[in-house]
Amino acid sequence: MHSDSPPISSALTPVCRFLLALIAVTALGPRADAGEVGAFITLPTPTEAWRTGFGFHAAIFSLPFFQAGGEFAHMGAEDLLISISTYTAQAEFAPPSIKIKPFVGVGAGAYRLKAGDASDWGTLTSIFGGVKVPVGPARLRAEFRKVSLSGKPRPNFDKRYSLGVTFGF
Repeated sequence: MHSDSPPISSALTPVCRFLLALIAVTALGPRADAGEVGAFITLPTPTEAWRTGFGFHAAIFSLPFFQAGGEFAHMGAEDLLISISTYTAQAEFAPPSIKIKPFVGVGAGAYRLKAGDASDWGTLTSIFGGVKVPVGPARLRAEFRKVSLSGKPRPNFDKRYSLGVTFGF
């Protein structure tokens, strides 16, 4: 039986091909944890204006090469009456099947700057990268994050170096 219809491969659109490839990579690739939680200490810059802070993150959606979740971080200024808290939704990309795993990501969210009894909210965007190193059931996570804040005048805060530990679940 002969048909005049084109072969199936030429009938698939580029989007369909991409989705089929994504499903194949996900199905055939290594199993990812369902999610990840972690805590970290962070050093914002410029260091003459800010003290070491802390934070928490959670990835609630995870594939072998992609994670999506959120992060909270809090840093105090050298002036003890000033602090900044950031709330970021983020997406992170990493190569699958590598023990020592480099990653890059983007984020967007809000920040709250407190100065004494006054506080102000603004928006933020970030790009980040780092590495995760397995240590027993945990992973050490080292990260550099470039942060852009809204507002006039903008708070004097532009980068963060963080070191923490994460656990998959």
